[in-house]
Amino acid sequence: MEMRDIIIVGGGPAGLSAAIFTSLDGWDTLILEGNWVGGQAAIAYTVMNYPGFPPDDGAILVENLKKQVTSPPPKGTGAEIRQEEAIEINTEEKVIITEKNRYRAKAIILATGSNMQKLGVPGEKQFVDKGVTYYAKRDFDKFSGKRVLVVGGGNTTAKSAILAKKEGEASEVIMVHRRRSLRVYDIMIKRLKKEGVEIWYNTEVKEIKGNDNVKAIKIINNKTNEAKEIDVDWIVICTGTEPDISLARQTGLKIVEGYVKINEHMMTSEPGIFACGEITGCARHLINATAEGASAGMATSQYLALEKAKKGEMFEGSKNGKYFEEYLQMLKQGG
Repeated sequence: MEMRDIIIVGGGPAGLSAAIFTSLDGWDTLILEGNWVGGQAAIAYTVMNYPGFPPDDGAILVENLKKQVTSPPPKGTGAEIRQEEAIEINTEEKVIITEKNRYRAKAIILATGSNMQKLGVPGEKQFVDKGVTYYAKRDFDKFSGKRVLVVGGGNTTAKSAILAKKEGEASEVIMVHRRRSLRVYDIMIKRLKKEGVEIWYNTEVKEIKGNDNVKAIKIINNKTNEAKEIDVDWIVICTGTEPDISLARQTGLKIVEGYVKINEHMMTSEPGIFACGEITGCARHLINATAEGASAGMATSQYLALEKAKKGEMFEGSKNGKYFEEYLQMLKQGG
């Protein structure tokens, strides 16, 4: 069984940010990511609200962050990322089981981020990657000459529709939204019109149909109750995200109102198990996720430093900005 000081489950902005702080403090840090590094940020079309990062593709921001985390000093902090999905955690032993390996850590940080919301309609699960996608940015090269339906009403939905029409070269793009107006910037409305994207308001998808691939969808106008079936080749479901707390719930951590419960030190209901990012209920912006990741990284570093001090194990330099003697003093004061 492989041993590490700190294992971070999740390689999105929160997990990567946490790794910067734990690695800088000298803790042997491993990040486990089951899908792709960067999470939702890696497939963001344009990041416009991250300080110090002029508006650009989210993948560029993530790549810079990844280099900062994994490059050896002085270019980076020297943490390691492995493409493995954590499927089980023993909180008492701090053992993490993936589909490939077993690991033991002195502390664990959960940063599992979020998943795209599902519509929950018949045919959705059956046709994933066979005409159903949640990520237009990853599949736009399959849209050429196709009729594409994009579901949702936010800025990301609008960007998906524009991408499908402009770069994916879809023959027709229809954007459907269950409300009577979109939640998008005014500039996005103008871009949708410019690209010739149709917008159907008060419209909901009720069923996805096909044989080997998607062939049609059943929709209903929730204002007139008119139902009809239309032919489509691809459907992009872009209705938002939801926290991925499945591993935390399975692990037995306390969940409150759909989020992992943490204290003021970013620790969960289990000692030595920390959490950060969307699974704790933070605002769904990159800057909030990275800030929470930084807080979790610092809190975890301090926790391990206190554990070493309790055992009388000296360490050089500082941990979370404090020297060994300061941790001894914290212990005397009941810290």
